[in-house]
Amino acid sequence: MTMSTRSAADPSAADAGVRTPRRAPRRTRDRNIVDGALFLAPFMVVYAIFLLGPVVQAIYMSGFNWDLLSPIREAIGLENYVRMFGGTGITWSATHDLGARAAVLALTAGGVWLLRRRSTRVRAVVLTAGVVLWALMGIHAGPGGSWNDEIFWISLRNTLVFTIVSTPLLIGLGLGLALLVNTKGRGRAVYRAVFFLPYVLPISAVTLIWSYLLNPDRGLIAGFLGWFGLEGIPWLSSPALAMPAIIVTSVWWGVGFNMVLFLAGLQDIEPSYYEAASLDGANWWERFRHVTVPGLSHVTILVAVTQFIASFQIFGQVYIMTRGGPGTATIVLIQHIYETGFKNYQLGYAAAVSVFLFVVMAAVSAIQFRVMARTS
Repeated sequence: MTMSTRSAADPSAADAGVRTPRRAPRRTRDRNIVDGALFLAPFMVVYAIFLLGPVVQAIYMSGFNWDLLSPIREAIGLENYVRMFGGTGITWSATHDLGARAAVLALTAGGVWLLRRRSTRVRAVVLTAGVVLWALMGIHAGPGGSWNDEIFWISLRNTLVFTIVSTPLLIGLGLGLALLVNTKGRGRAVYRAVFFLPYVLPISAVTLIWSYLLNPDRGLIAGFLGWFGLEGIPWLSSPALAMPAIIVTSVWWGVGFNMVLFLAGLQDIEPSYYEAASLDGANWWERFRHVTVPGLSHVTILVAVTQFIASFQIFGQVYIMTRGGPGTATIVLIQHIYETGFKNYQLGYAAAVSVFLFVVMAAVSAIQFRVMARTS
């Protein structure tokens, strides 16, 4: 009787002689939920106190005229944001900051070309983000006009330049080094340690090393140029060379960590895939494109997102090596937040800039996750 009833409800199960699985009792499911919540509780408490708490506090503080040395807190609504984004005589021009905007268009076109075999939606997201950034970079103060906070826009531009240049370098060089040391030859452990060693150094030691190397009078680079009768180059005191010098320093410091991540990803790819591709006549480039790159998709997501966030939060290299100079050639957003809050005592406005920085990093990270998830 039981068998006939089950057969009527599920003939395939009756034919196979297999009993359909039963759902867990409600009490067991509830118990599992409670156990999972208890395991997550310690992390969520720490996360709420040390991560979500400061974000909420910054949003709250950004609505006040909050002086570090005064107990008076004056509520001013959105005035800090008006100060940040507002100005007089603001205009838009297609030729403003032409070099940087051309670089943005070139990177956008390159990204769309690399994703040419992917879905139309992915390419549309990349293209839209590039065009929007290109358009926003055309906004500037016209003749006789000015921004309410000129330093904010200069520091934002410098941060964008550093991020756009350093992030692809760190990802590309990290992958290249991982491919070089992913061998079975002798001494591979030594090479891996040598490439990773700079990353374990504190930022103060890294900047002191490179400040000495780049010194135009006593630095090693100046000494090398002196052998050829050439004068030392003022790397850190030249507005045109200071930011490239900081980028080189940052790449030397951080590329080893990315190498380790890519190396772990390479060792996780099944060797039989390479063997099958070789049997099909694939050359090195084809194996790299069709086996290595897809196999590293999740690692690439991790490296791209973490590197973007780290690049947007640059502070130590700039503050120790140039203090934002010469002039304002290397001042970045974190330095502007620090000086506004702790030198000018304007914590409310510094909190507003911090909220803006958080929103930008969160939005770009979300886009990166979206694009990478669809491409993988």
